[in-house]
Amino acid sequence: MKKILIFKLLFLFFLLSCKSFAVEQSKIENKKISDLPVFVTKIENFNANLIGIIGGKGMKNKMGKSKNFLKRYKDNFVEKGIAFYLFPNVNSFTKASYPRRISEDRIGRLNELVKYISSINDKPIFIIGFSRGAVDAGFYAKKYPESISGIILASGIYKNDSNKAKNFSMKKIIGKKIKVGTLIVHHEKDLCSVTQYKYAKSFFKKLKAPKKNLLNYTGGTGTGRECGPYHYHGFEGIELKVVNDIADWINQ
Repeated sequence: MKKILIFKLLFLFFLLSCKSFAVEQSKIENKKISDLPVFVTKIENFNANLIGIIGGKGMKNKMGKSKNFLKRYKDNFVEKGIAFYLFPNVNSFTKASYPRRISEDRIGRLNELVKYISSINDKPIFIIGFSRGAVDAGFYAKKYPESISGIILASGIYKNDSNKAKNFSMKKIIGKKIKVGTLIVHHEKDLCSVTQYKYAKSFFKKLKAPKKNLLNYTGGTGTGRECGPYHYHGFEGIELKVVNDIADWINQ
């Protein structure tokens, strides 16, 4: 009888464990945030919330499809106890240009998502911006620092001579001081002209923040476009390590 009882207890514990680590996929459909759904990936018991903002033209499809490593490796954030939210454009035909990324409309919609998350759980909220998405993350953190616990700038925009990007470097968006914890994630071999590592490192050294860290990488490969997802810029070949390192920083 004791063996049967122990077996039943172990089986019950196993079922509860599976439930806690079962990945849940859902959507937030809220017109104040976007005409497109916000795709959410999480487990029942999580430690933090992470809003992901991709670069390029932004997330502008109803299916939440993207080649960006944040989207492709979102389940790995979740396995580390982090609920992941993919921030979309306002609709499927509006591109996330540099000026639009700091527009009142876009930052207001991002704030609506932050407020929504705060209304359904009390876990800390972080924003990660990749490439152009760092512009959104940095600008938001300057405007609403009290609403989040920190930002992650992955392959962010730094000093450059591009007519489109030169006014949207982290130096111009954030300046030398920020009120939230900041993690800078960058590949030393990033060949994208607007995201050079030497300027990311310089920005980090001068930045004053409650907490700041720099994760720099040298491994991986570069098989695609220099500013694309499959190159050093997108951490090709080392995506899982990068995601795990970011998750560890969030969970500190």
